[in-house]
Amino acid sequence: MTLKKKGLINWVLRNKKRGAVIVGSLILAIVFAALNILYFSHDPLIFQLLGTLSIAFALGPSLAISYSEYSTAREIETKFPMYLTDVVDGVRAGMTLPIAMKTAAKHDYGKLNPSVRQMSAQMDWGVPFDDVLKAFSESSGTPIIKRTVATIIETHRSGGNIVEVLQAISGAILEVNKIKSERASHIYGQMITGYTIFFVFLAVLIGLQKFLLPSLSGLGGSLEGGLSGNVNSGLYDLMFTAMIVIQGAFSGLAIGKMAEGSIFGGVKHSVALVSIGYGAWVTAGAIV
Repeated sequence: MTLKKKGLINWVLRNKKRGAVIVGSLILAIVFAALNILYFSHDPLIFQLLGTLSIAFALGPSLAISYSEYSTAREIETKFPMYLTDVVDGVRAGMTLPIAMKTAAKHDYGKLNPSVRQMSAQMDWGVPFDDVLKAFSESSGTPIIKRTVATIIETHRSGGNIVEVLQAISGAILEVNKIKSERASHIYGQMITGYTIFFVFLAVLIGLQKFLLPSLSGLGGSLEGGLSGNVNSGLYDLMFTAMIVIQGAFSGLAIGKMAEGSIFGGVKHSVALVSIGYGAWVTAGAIV
């Protein structure tokens, strides 16, 4: 079996598992939503909780898988230059390229470890260097790694000095990672602003629910079509809860896009904002 076919099979299996998880979570979300509408629409508290669980089941697994893949890709991009540097050092010390790759594979590169060990094993089996790198680039799924590997393969095929190319590419990737880190530090203030805006938004909603709406409810008896203290309070409470969840989720994704250049980098911010916002909302509602 060729590396290309093997890589395709691994891709299908990996996405098959992901698809099964997503379909299962969607089924649970539909079940919770149906039970919520059929049996608990009269109870605002349970209705909110089950509604939140439905949204969590519908979106949570997919976002968690995407963020895990994004986090793995970022670590691979960070560790790959270190691996190239170790390979270059081995070749300059007099080792052949396969031996240098095998020696480097003994080091710790975090989530890159399985890939470097697989490449080393493939080189021992006699798989061509170009095919080994190509399979690695396809499995990594990151644009930076794919461009880097394509450059290495072209240099190797054209008979260029592979050691100098590996060293140059390693330095280029390190420079790109440095620029990303600098960008994240430069927009730190904007991240704080994003969090501050959300907390101000949350405070306004809590103020409306705890002070303004109760005062308006008292006027319901003297105003035609006025607010009904029981029914409309639950309606506004449900609406405000949805607004907090939506605002927190999208604010977090926007912060991740600004800070790391990817919306998946904002999943952790979304989880933090939604958790804090919902927790503060429930706590404020419990305080009489």
